[in-house]
Amino acid sequence: MRLEFAQGKTKGLPQYISMRSIEELYLPDFVWHYIKNIYLRGNLMADINGFDWSTPPNRKIDEYFSADKLDRARYATFLTRLLIQEGFDENRPQEEQKRNYVINLNAEWGAGKTYFLKRWSQELKNFPVVYIDAWQQDYSDDPFLTVIAGIIKQLSAQANFAITIPNKAASIFKAVAPAIAQGLTKKITGIDLNELNTLLFSDDEGGETENVESSKQNSSAFSPAVKALAQNLIKEHEAKSKSIEVIKSKLADWVSKFEQQEGKELPIFVFIDELDRCRPSYAVEMLETIKHIFDVKGIVFVVATDTEQLQHTIKSVYGEGFDAKVYLGRFFNSRYSLKRPALSDFLNVHADRTKFDPEYLKSRNIQILPQTEKAETAFANISVVLDAFQVSARAAIQITERITAIIANLPSGKKVDILVLATLFCIYEKDHPLYEEIISGRFKREGKNDKGEPRKISLSEFLEGQILDIYASTELLYFIDPEIYTTRFYISNMTYQRNDYCKGNYPVLLSEFIEKIFCKIFNGFESDFDFLYAGFEDRISELEKAERELANILSGISQKVTIPWVNYIYIKDKYDQITKEHYRDFVELSSPLDYMGDS
Repeated sequence: MRLEFAQGKTKGLPQYISMRSIEELYLPDFVWHYIKNIYLRGNLMADINGFDWSTPPNRKIDEYFSADKLDRARYATFLTRLLIQEGFDENRPQEEQKRNYVINLNAEWGAGKTYFLKRWSQELKNFPVVYIDAWQQDYSDDPFLTVIAGIIKQLSAQANFAITIPNKAASIFKAVAPAIAQGLTKKITGIDLNELNTLLFSDDEGGETENVESSKQNSSAFSPAVKALAQNLIKEHEAKSKSIEVIKSKLADWVSKFEQQEGKELPIFVFIDELDRCRPSYAVEMLETIKHIFDVKGIVFVVATDTEQLQHTIKSVYGEGFDAKVYLGRFFNSRYSLKRPALSDFLNVHADRTKFDPEYLKSRNIQILPQTEKAETAFANISVVLDAFQVSARAAIQITERITAIIANLPSGKKVDILVLATLFCIYEKDHPLYEEIISGRFKREGKNDKGEPRKISLSEFLEGQILDIYASTELLYFIDPEIYTTRFYISNMTYQRNDYCKGNYPVLLSEFIEKIFCKIFNGFESDFDFLYAGFEDRISELEKAERELANILSGISQKVTIPWVNYIYIKDKYDQITKEHYRDFVELSSPLDYMGDS
């Protein structure tokens, strides 16, 4: 150790410690290691003050990671500091410095757990790190093999010492899990392993005569083959228990050697991903394995799950009445729940943006409304509707994928309003009977006015009642270039006014869109929207009416002109010709398409 310092390897030591003072210090090696560890660990903690995931990693690694669009680097920074202190803290008494710690990283489907874990693990270059995809390995019958194989293979690439399992522990790789062995025994013999152990290997010295008689009586109930099977299973179980102790001893030895290894710090990080996607029995056995076999001080586990889904998995094993939440609490020291990302960011990560890109639409000669300058704005608009109806992350992806499929299948020259589609899909997912009423034109609700008299409740009033005010007042954006539609507005009797509107993003509240666009389609376009079902000759005058309205309220880009502009575009570009029946076909043709996750 002194040689390393004398050769100039003094990074992390205070500047006032000179080479000469180092050479003059004659201290035991363990003291040198302690000094070095303190200062290197101080630098290490400084290094993780904040991970930056705003761009792809600039160092060469095995897997490419795009820039993080969900702002999760700060969570990784926080958790790293937490787990370092929990797994190895020299400020604690010596016998308590190393600890085993298991944290449940909880996030709903689609929140980016795998990206988070993989990129986080790549940041921990000063620590021994193991990443295990449990789902990719759940074809195996033994989760222990999955974990120990991952540990041996991955730590071997990081250690400057041999990572091997002694031959005397080899039996654990051939033995079945104790729970499986016990279940198999009970299935074949009709009694469980503990009962067979009592029968065949009783240690009770009291009541010898009674035990002999009982043994004779019980022995007669089992054939020699059954006894042989039981003896073999019990011996196998005992061999596995001894092997587990050997392996735990080896793990503790590896922890100690990494503590001494130059360039590595404790604790050892083991990441377990995709556990909630595994077979129920495999997921449960994996948790038991981590809890009872790998509870070695100096190792921290991060188990990523959709915890609600994992609870359903556990109930499928133990029954619906089983308290899965309490059961899971046995395995984890703590739980950290990742915040659900904003849906607009979420869609930009998971959905196919190309189909919403203006250049793609132009190349296909198809149109969507609202028009946007970039795909991100289209996703932001869709996410406003999805948020308003409080759909899950999985449903959000499914709806967006269905809209994408509809766009991809539009013939040249066709068009569709994607916000109308998004609203219909949300209703379809949340309240299918209501969807049927709306799409068939049979919606009918009644209430009472202030005087207690019966009154009809409109579709727009009903839908707005289902949406929180905070979402109803959220803005949607329509990119409108007025000059591509007309250079002048009709006023009256061949009188025209110049179109002075400018190009830009025109805002409208979601509540206004629902009332004045969506509901008018499915109410048959009553009152001022009758023009959408008018004949060709009437259409000319209705277009002029729409122009006159725009001329009268000329006020630049503002909320009050957006709906009149959308009305005008509906007439001019013939979006009015997309009927309820067309929308039914769009929704019901694409609804069987379910997003199953990124490959």
